[in-house]
Amino acid sequence: MSGQQLVNVFLADTPPPVRIIFIEQLSALIGKSCTTIRTFATCEKYKDRNLIPRPFKMPGSRRLCWYERDVLEWIESTRPAEPPPSRRPRGRPTKAEQLARQRWANSAGGR
Repeated sequence: MSGQQLVNVFLADTPPPVRIIFIEQLSALIGKSCTTIRTFATCEKYKDRNLIPRPFKMPGSRRLCWYERDVLEWIESTRPAEPPPSRRPRGRPTKAEQLARQRWANSAGGR
């Protein structure tokens, strides 16, 4: 085998590199501020709520870290928040709304 073939075989057998991201990159990925992420990661009352991916610290460091693949899996696993149901406006419905509702009730939609 030539040198290039050995390199290709070696690269094909190696898994993709593990990327570690820090709080600034996580903030950009999930749309929360660094302070909020730090609070969720360090306060006991938020730790078990799965509000952010589980962080870790490098040996000898106090900085919060995340594996990029874990963050991407967490993003995929969490559903986006559904918008709240629309509320009826305050007060009596307008005549147009009353007539539309009455027409709907008299048509096949109301039966």
